[in-house]
Amino acid sequence: MRSFADNFMTIIIFLFFILTALYVFYISSFIMGISKLKKGNNTKLFSVTIIVPARNEEKNIGNCLHSLLQQTYPKENCSIIVVDDESTDNTAAIVEKNSQEFSNIQLIRIHNRPQNISPKIYAVQTAIQHCNSEIIFTTDADCVANPNWISTSTQHFEENVGVVTGTTIFSNKNKISPLLFGIQFIEFISQTACGAGAIGLRKVNNCNGSNMAFRKKAYEEVDGYNSIAHLNSGDDSLLAQLILQKTQWKIRFALEPEAQVTTNPVETWKHFFQQRMRWASQTTEYEPLTVFFLSSIFFLYVMLCIFSIVAFWYPTLFVPIIFSLCAKFFIDFFILKKFTHRTNTQYIMKYFIPAAIIHIPSILISVLGGFIGTFEWKGRKLQRTT
Repeated sequence: MRSFADNFMTIIIFLFFILTALYVFYISSFIMGISKLKKGNNTKLFSVTIIVPARNEEKNIGNCLHSLLQQTYPKENCSIIVVDDESTDNTAAIVEKNSQEFSNIQLIRIHNRPQNISPKIYAVQTAIQHCNSEIIFTTDADCVANPNWISTSTQHFEENVGVVTGTTIFSNKNKISPLLFGIQFIEFISQTACGAGAIGLRKVNNCNGSNMAFRKKAYEEVDGYNSIAHLNSGDDSLLAQLILQKTQWKIRFALEPEAQVTTNPVETWKHFFQQRMRWASQTTEYEPLTVFFLSSIFFLYVMLCIFSIVAFWYPTLFVPIIFSLCAKFFIDFFILKKFTHRTNTQYIMKYFIPAAIIHIPSILISVLGGFIGTFEWKGRKLQRTT
């Protein structure tokens, strides 16, 4: 008669194979989704407003504004709103100086933000109230946009398209550790690849506000950010999800390198985990299928960590553990290889192996911290909700 331990190990082995198969299935579907992405065909010139929320960005805002002023999109169709989110440095002064020189730059200063609204959402929401453009672009103050960013992205706004998002890449101009730079870049672009694949399948699981645009009409149809304003992360992905779920508008991903923006990685491992905690905190608000997928991944990672130790007493567990790790390694490599090829970012693949090693523990720390702890961002200590 088999012991309880033997029966339990059989169940664990079965779970390993099932969860690994689910992971491979989902990532494979994203690979198919990336293959479905295509160039935009729109030729209409829209009125466009670029919204840049900024908090203590005196080192970056000048370069950001310069890149936005260099856009090839017709200047008479394009305006820029910078929202100073209670900065304590010279951010507002720098923007004010630029606004005096360039008439299409407007500065809005936030004072006395309501405590029950996310700082980022309140900043963008306030800016939207001051613009009448057909298309709203969002980016971050530490980003530099490709000169063709607006022109290329608006090509995807065909008649039925309400949201367009694209790739954000990293630049190591601050000369941080190459390992920290490479791991951040790989982790970030892997999320972008899965997000792009989901969009190719007409789903939303990840968008990034550093490179995103949406019709103001679509925004108004879902009552803006009102239903998610209490969340301190997710203003980008959750808004896109609302528009896709509650309206007839479609979402597109701009794969073209010309539609990319460049940002800076965080400079310390502490800030790396703080950032990942903030991102993880939004995931329970995703649609049920995405939550199920992310939950199954989290459970698989927990099992891999725990049973890698237990396997020293029950060696039969090494087989499903090695199988899971190898399957994850190869499918992750394949989707990143495909996505980086399409976005001209193949050079980052040299960091794939160190990123793969740290990926599982970093996810576990980020998820636990994002849900049960606090995280610091832009000088503020935040929790998942306001």
